[in-house]
Amino acid sequence: MAPAPGTKALDVGTGPGTVARVLARAIGPTGAVVGTDPNPAMLTLAAELPAVDGAPIQYSECGATPLHVSDHAFDLITMQQVLQFVPDRGAALAELRRAARPGARIAIATWQPLHRNPLFRALHDAVATVLGPDLAALFEEPWSLPGTEVATLAKEVGFVDVELRDRTLPTTVPGGPDALCCLFDFSAISPYAGPRRADLVAAVRANLAHCTDAAGVHSETAATLVTARA
Repeated sequence: MAPAPGTKALDVGTGPGTVARVLARAIGPTGAVVGTDPNPAMLTLAAELPAVDGAPIQYSECGATPLHVSDHAFDLITMQQVLQFVPDRGAALAELRRAARPGARIAIATWQPLHRNPLFRALHDAVATVLGPDLAALFEEPWSLPGTEVATLAKEVGFVDVELRDRTLPTTVPGGPDALCCLFDFSAISPYAGPRRADLVAAVRANLAHCTDAAGVHSETAATLVTARA
């Protein structure tokens, strides 16, 4: 998005502030960043990280609907891997539209389907093998929202110049399959994974044996980036 110095940016669903911190560095000290998230533990983690050499970051506890921000306040708004978890996605896009200044840009990233994300597919297939198809279907939520649907929602609430970009990037998990299994703890199947954790890890190791070496597990991840302008 190459934000200009002095930009005021909003990162919705900031989690531990990963994107907010990238924005702060890119914008520089004359700008400002607000990161929102409904999870206070995530915001506490974000606030405890060392200060970024760039724009100040303010963290605010709220979900995507409603956003606790002023109308027409931001030049750039980002959502990374968040919208698929929002129950009313149209309302979330409407909130982004409300928060955006005229001419402001938005950037929304969502994962492409599991067949385009081999690492996550390995986790999914392990769940199917160990816990069964119903829980495997529950695990699929993060990869359930196509970029085309995001683009349609953006147009419906009044954004223009809507574009989709598919991005596939090489990915290495240094801790190997065992480290990747931490994602079970943050997923919808977390309550069911604990008693079968050893079986799940063994299944993931088997699924990723072909791309695992002493340095970790190597593959790729694929997402769609939807950009638009208010």
